[in-house]
Amino acid sequence: MLVVVLVVVLVDVVLVVVVAGAMVATVVVFVDEVASAEEQALTAKDIVTRRRRARRDRTEFMSGATLGGNTSRFDVVAFDADDTLWHSEDGFHAAENTFCELVRPFVTEGVDLRAVLTATERVNLPTYGYGVKAFGLSMLEAAISVSEGRVSSDVLEKLLSVIRELLLAPVRLLPGVAEVIVDLAKDHRVAIITKGDLVHQTRKVSTSGIDHLFDHVEIVLEKDVPTYERVLREIDVEPHRFCMVGNSVKSDALPVLELGGHAVHVPYRVLWELERAEHPVNHPRFGQVEAITDVPSWVRGR
Repeated sequence: MLVVVLVVVLVDVVLVVVVAGAMVATVVVFVDEVASAEEQALTAKDIVTRRRRARRDRTEFMSGATLGGNTSRFDVVAFDADDTLWHSEDGFHAAENTFCELVRPFVTEGVDLRAVLTATERVNLPTYGYGVKAFGLSMLEAAISVSEGRVSSDVLEKLLSVIRELLLAPVRLLPGVAEVIVDLAKDHRVAIITKGDLVHQTRKVSTSGIDHLFDHVEIVLEKDVPTYERVLREIDVEPHRFCMVGNSVKSDALPVLELGGHAVHVPYRVLWELERAEHPVNHPRFGQVEAITDVPSWVRGR
């Protein structure tokens, strides 16, 4: 039980205060090494305050035009964040390449290092969750395990630097994102529903330059039917009046369709192996577009 708690501290430091004194202090030192001082200063209260301020800014920005004469079939249009609103998986893909290059000299020829890393992530997913910190922990674990402990401390230090760079990477919006959100916000409530590390995802939302456009931001541990049920309850919308937009069929479409909602798939050029799923191509409440700029037309049925 203690080990699980320590992992939670690594994955999301803001949710844990103190457990077992000195051992937690040791873990927090590790987190300090991969998170900026600004990120560590964020508390749950800070995050709530920022979200409320963003909603207030959005109301002022839209000048009262939001939801005027809404004749759409949806009340709420929600967006995934990573690889839907901004680039993300490219960074993970580059980090995987670096992992393979650095660890290769320490393993037997023929070992598929990328497969080892993916398998390690899959096993750790229920414990670590999603995000850069979870990925970093799995990457370090895989390096030590596959090399049978032969990997050097210098390589581990370089991998830790890769994790730090991912955590501090600037947000790069995909083309047309801001315009699409402004357009849809004229006659819909718009939201972000994204999974991952609370601190890191909050940092990305708050530095994206578009957080003021959203009525609601929800950062979740998993995107499954119970989670969507809870979120829809909180934002007071019926499933059939809800539309989810994202790059992952597994996370952004299938649970929403099962719940009775609508989903739009916007493919991204790189997809994480653990997000792969069959497309419900003949489902009456599922749609696929080539780019996010096509979403408003699909939402309005044009």
